Amino acid sequence: MFLSVCNINTSYIYYFVGASLVINSSWKNPSGQWHVGCKLVYELFTDTLTSRVKKERKRRWDEENQEAIAEAVKQLDQFDKKHTKVEGAHLKMVREDLQNRVDLLRKQADSYDDKGPVIDAVVWHDGELWRAALDTQSLEDESGCGKLADFVPLTNYRLEQKHGVFSKLDACTCVLNVYNERNILSIVTDSSPHATHVAGIAAAFHPEEPLLNGVAPGAQIVSCKIGDSRLGSMETGTGLTRALIAAVEHKCDLINMSYGEPTLLPDYGRFVDLVNEVVNKHRLIFVSSAGNNGPALTTVGAPGGTSSSIIGVGAYVSPAMAAGAHLLVEPPTEGLEYTWSSRGPTVDGDLGVSISAPGGAVAPVPTWTLQRRMLMNGTSMSSPSACGGVALIVSAMKAEGIPVSPYTVRKALENTSIPIGALPEEKLTAGQGVMQVDKAYDYMQKVQNLPCVWYQVKIKQAGITSKPTSSATSRGIYLREPLYCHQSTELTIAQVYKTQTRIHLEIIYSPKRRKCYLQAEDQITVTNQGEAGCFEDGMRT
Repeated sequence: MFLSVCNINTSYIYYFVGASLVINSSWKNPSGQWHVGCKLVYELFTDTLTSRVKKERKRRWDEENQEAIAEAVKQLDQFDKKHTKVEGAHLKMVREDLQNRVDLLRKQADSYDDKGPVIDAVVWHDGELWRAALDTQSLEDESGCGKLADFVPLTNYRLEQKHGVFSKLDACTCVLNVYNERNILSIVTDSSPHATHVAGIAAAFHPEEPLLNGVAPGAQIVSCKIGDSRLGSMETGTGLTRALIAAVEHKCDLINMSYGEPTLLPDYGRFVDLVNEVVNKHRLIFVSSAGNNGPALTTVGAPGGTSSSIIGVGAYVSPAMAAGAHLLVEPPTEGLEYTWSSRGPTVDGDLGVSISAPGGAVAPVPTWTLQRRMLMNGTSMSSPSACGGVALIVSAMKAEGIPVSPYTVRKALENTSIPIGALPEEKLTAGQGVMQVDKAYDYMQKVQNLPCVWYQVKIKQAGITSKPTSSATSRGIYLREPLYCHQSTELTIAQVYKTQTRIHLEIIYSPKRRKCYLQAEDQITVTNQGEAGCFEDGMRT
């Protein structure tokens, strides 16, 4: 919202839309300058909320319109009873006017179009901070409600963590931020109930109703909106970058991102570079949803299932969840992944899914939904469930003085998870299995004095060069196409350790079809800094 400047010495503001706003006399404004603007409120609401508000406003309008029609018909009827014969130009004009009034009131219902109410905003400097207030009288049904003077002034949310509500009709909360030296007012609202639900899974805290608690009750949350309501809540590069900066500035321990979509290039791009910096340099633990596009292979989404620095989480359902949340008459006898939970590997050979966590929950939703809680399913739910579990582990580690590292925490999670299913390919869906908070913490206690080793594996296939849609290197060996089973392939594997020591493994093999396995040649040549070694035993992958 762009603002214009008004200088006043009275308690009223008159500005270009012809409106007058009453200023609260207790508001401090040493400069006497008031920056004023207006906004169409439907541009701030979700489609669901807009639909509900429109429906309610239409109902109220219909009631008022029907009352007006009834009154117009009554006046016309009274005129006809009084004047059995309409003679004279004046009487004919009066009756015609009454009839036109009835016709117009009846016709306007067919052309009803609610463009939405307009709210007014005022920004000023109180001598210490920029503050803003909203006038929402156009949203209120009761006269005198929603006046500017009755709005509790807000400043940038990060400074005081206070929010406001537009009106009783919408019950929609908002926060305000002033940018560009008071010339722009940002009114921040939800793009959907999704984020509130996710936050509730991770850290909801209800001391009087513990059953409503999240996984890590009371964990402190820094809320960063990355979805743009104008784009159907799609995240933007600017929003993602700002969120990562905020996480580093506020010295967060964990990041949860229940967002994602397919990508052509896994583990690639500006955002991935920033994530790598956040994890590797600033030591934050990044958890994200793997995606909901299963059960086909290679359906993991970005960034959760495709980025090496992120712990990608799949969606698990236990027999108790299946019976309680989904009301299955015959729930499965054992826990399993939801069929829609995305599967690996990534197109460049990475596993894709790291661990799994419960993929559904009944959790809080915003007040504008007119519900307290809602059941939602998805890896968007499994990710905060895992993140809440990691928060418990990190909290315990800090209490015990155990150094926290994103690498050791991830290693603990993956090494202590309970596998889902007995087949090796189950790891493509469930990762290493269902995370175990208690076992992961026990693991951290045992290995806290061991050195932390961080490394990357890069594989280069001979004869392959970078293209706009692919990279010359990959993170694993993924022989997806049939042609790879009928020709020899030469690969170079490089392990990059935290100490930047490079060990190059040059593996030359000719795969042979044997049931569902690939068998390498009997000889593997390993080179390191010009020295070569030869292994005669075969290697099976």
